[in-house]
Amino acid sequence: MIRLFIEFRMVWLIFGPLFVLFFNLLNYYFNAYSADEFINLGFLGLFKLSNWVSVLISSLLIIFNANLLSSVFNKNDFHDKTIYSTGFTYIVMMSLFHSFYNLNNLLLIQTLLILVFRQLLLLKQQESEDQKYVFNGSFFLGIGICIHSSLILYLIVFLFSIWNIKSFSFRDLIIMLTGIIVPFIFVGGFYFLNNKTISLDFFRALSTWKLIVFDMLFVLIILSFITVIAFASFRSNAIKSTLRLRKMMFPVWGFLFLGLLFGIYDFVFYYQIDRFILMLVTLPILVNYSYINRTFNLFSGILFFIALGYSFFKFFTVLA
Repeated sequence: MIRLFIEFRMVWLIFGPLFVLFFNLLNYYFNAYSADEFINLGFLGLFKLSNWVSVLISSLLIIFNANLLSSVFNKNDFHDKTIYSTGFTYIVMMSLFHSFYNLNNLLLIQTLLILVFRQLLLLKQQESEDQKYVFNGSFFLGIGICIHSSLILYLIVFLFSIWNIKSFSFRDLIIMLTGIIVPFIFVGGFYFLNNKTISLDFFRALSTWKLIVFDMLFVLIILSFITVIAFASFRSNAIKSTLRLRKMMFPVWGFLFLGLLFGIYDFVFYYQIDRFILMLVTLPILVNYSYINRTFNLFSGILFFIALGYSFFKFFTVLA
């Protein structure tokens, strides 16, 4: 059954957007996930959107991210076959979180990190082209830091990923710093012209989303099992990997580790799990290896359908 979501492009093109629409219709009927009154965008300030605009933009971003991750996996030789489970895994895992149903700062920075990740994988030792990708990636990361200042930690992974994938030069460093600074120049000019004050309360501002213990535990358990299986399945395939693939795996693991770090910090200090969605920047790519691994494909397929089933039934049971 899981092969339908792996091998057939038409299944992805039809059911991917349908999953997003279906889950949002369930949320509209049950009103389980309500939108925050304001979206905290860090340096960019607070924004208020109507509910239907918030739902529309979040749905479009979810579909965009799912397609982008599928494209990244299939166009960068992560596997010799074209498979479409990346987007399905992303959508199903995201449906467990509040950010799936309403636009918020977490979904925005997740999208920006996926764009940064994609730019890193476009680096292929072509000096003239590589500088463009370095600037684009650092520019997206700069916007992310403006929204969530703690994303400055991703600079470490970004820098070492460039160094690992290509021969790093002083020019790359200057281009990277320029790309990161440019968003701050625009933001600084906006604050200066409008006499506004800067707020850095991204972590201190607790969400108003209702937290159900069973739901929280289910998400943490399913995410833990999927991460462990993804790690084990990739390790069993690592022997066959090319030098190019081993270099590309550095940002994959780096982004995954930082997402896990943010999620643990959020859970330990604020008893929230929402920032675990930053793991989904690269986790769906790793999960693909468990679907095509003879040892783990059955267990990973079961976990996929358990998560998919829970995303549906939780509206009638847990969240009701």
